[in-house]
Amino acid sequence: GESFPDENIAVGTTVLSGYHTPDAMNTYLGNEKIVENVASAILFETNSDTLMYTLNPDAPMDPASLVKILTALIAVEQGNVDDEITVTKEVLDSVPYDAVSADLVEGEILTLSDLIHCMLAGSANDAAAVIADHICGGQAEFVEEMNRYAQELGCKQTVFMNVHGLYHEQQLTTARDMVRILDKAVENELFCTYFGTVNYTVPATNMSEARELSTGNFLMNTENLQIYYDAR
Repeated sequence: GESFPDENIAVGTTVLSGYHTPDAMNTYLGNEKIVENVASAILFETNSDTLMYTLNPDAPMDPASLVKILTALIAVEQGNVDDEITVTKEVLDSVPYDAVSADLVEGEILTLSDLIHCMLAGSANDAAAVIADHICGGQAEFVEEMNRYAQELGCKQTVFMNVHGLYHEQQLTTARDMVRILDKAVENELFCTYFGTVNYTVPATNMSEARELSTGNFLMNTENLQIYYDAR
């Protein structure tokens, strides 16, 4: 029964009170540390645009595979998911051999749709590189588009250096900036379809048998850790 403030009071671009924006300084549930092994966290309820909880939300952090969220969003917005894409040696060579991959091989042909599934459900870094090369003609060009997009969304402390999230010392974001990106992404129904896929079978290609994918998002997948599953 506690009511929310009706207005946010802003000075410049900093929101000093109110809950109904990712930029709010106040949160509905406070900001006390509740999990010992978490350095930064944010909980934003998108249906009501309510900032529920934060912990060091503006601390610079390595985004890791969260980078793939924006890679996927740009792919579905700017690409045709039915496009057939041929994997090249040049793109595969750009991804470290020991990185998580979909085991793509030179000359293999997959649809953009299947590559997005590989990237999100399978967290495949090689698929992310192939997607970026297809959409923008090169990974460097795609990274430029990612940074332009992030700035457009108001991400003030985010710098992308690659398309998949493998460690780069200059690649940083914040929990608050990731809310801005994900809040935009979930407006796209096609993105949500890919992002919400738990299990997916990539059909056999000209170079591979079918691939079975299963997401590592424990809020959706009960195969490993039942305690995190949200059945609602």
